[in-house]
Amino acid sequence: MKFSTETLAEITTLMVTDFERQIREGTKADFSEMEQEMRQVLKEIGKKSLGQMLDLQDEKEHGCEKRCECKGKAKRISRRAAKLMSVFGWIEYRRSYYHCASCGRRWYELDEQQRLRPGRATQGMIRLLGIAGVTVSFEEASRQIAEYLLVEVSVNTIRCETQMLGMHQQKREAEWIRASQDLNELQTRERERDRRGRIYGSMDGAFVPIGSSWKELKTISWYQARKRYGSEEMRAENIHYYTGLDDAESFGKLVWASAVHHQIDWADELIFVCDGAVWIWKLVSHYFPKAVQIVDWYHASKYLYPIADTLFGAESSAGAEWIVETQDLLWKGQVSTVIQVLEQLILDGRGGPPVHDALTYYTNNQNRMDYAAFREQGFFIGSGTVESACKQIASMRLKRSGAQWSMTGASATAKARAAWLSNQWDDLLDLPLAV
Repeated sequence: MKFSTETLAEITTLMVTDFERQIREGTKADFSEMEQEMRQVLKEIGKKSLGQMLDLQDEKEHGCEKRCECKGKAKRISRRAAKLMSVFGWIEYRRSYYHCASCGRRWYELDEQQRLRPGRATQGMIRLLGIAGVTVSFEEASRQIAEYLLVEVSVNTIRCETQMLGMHQQKREAEWIRASQDLNELQTRERERDRRGRIYGSMDGAFVPIGSSWKELKTISWYQARKRYGSEEMRAENIHYYTGLDDAESFGKLVWASAVHHQIDWADELIFVCDGAVWIWKLVSHYFPKAVQIVDWYHASKYLYPIADTLFGAESSAGAEWIVETQDLLWKGQVSTVIQVLEQLILDGRGGPPVHDALTYYTNNQNRMDYAAFREQGFFIGSGTVESACKQIASMRLKRSGAQWSMTGASATAKARAAWLSNQWDDLLDLPLAV
């Protein structure tokens, strides 16, 4: 639907003419007042016009009779009034109400056709409320919406609409999980196999407040990597995030299902870059036994710093030199040499707990730390994408000061934010809206 240039020109002329009259009458206004008043006027025009346009659509498209789903003829009982929260504020409209004598069904044809929910927000408004709700606290979102749209929306409305989108994502993921465990669907899918190149996966977790306790929000990020133009530095692209507050076993089902959905299990090369958490590598080994496993370089390196502080004192030049030398060994893939150094420190009674921690970590992950070979093959060796996701989803949204979450609310908000960060917002809005 588009309005003609003539219509826009007529509206413009009417508004300018009215402004000219006010000037003749001695009204004075600075530009800021004019701009704000224009916003208010356009909002009122939109609110009144949209309601009348829905009225007109119902009048022109929906007559006295309708064919029911049962194939019987339904009669229009009346045209009833309703309200919707649009991007212009609350609008009022009337629509035809039908009743089928054959099956007893009663419905509003316009509402079903246009996916309208009387008393609730329109799709356009849901999009904006959800974006605000996954970006800042619901309280702050209410204030921002009022400034941006000049529409007052309650905190509870923003919470409900945002979390509804997250529940839509949860339903999508549940369907993926079902399909990923259906042998017939998997076999049918094999006929559509396509090459997928090199794909990365990274998993991590961050604790978020749930009631009076804390629970780990697990995140998987799927992505590809490409060198920056004119640089050897790699950057992640085409990133998709998925989250869960479940235990590791349940989260693994989502990891596998999301991989199947994006055809990641068909990748020519699948590389996981993660920290050393045991639950992560168990899932990788179970679902993707042929994947390359890489422990994130930065996690591996950080174990050296407390050792240097213990051996040489905090921020000492000798400690800094030891870190550089030992990191160089790790960088070259000489993990066995580093392990020998740590074992000797233990035999000498030096280093204390930091040495034991590093030795355990390096011993358990030695095969995942051949950084020289990984770099030679052009692999990413940093898990920054999932760490960024944990910060953006857990820290920036769920762990805001004063936040109090239920399991359902935290999960829905996290899933909605993950969808937003993954550029999958439109997919959520395509699903049937809850009434």
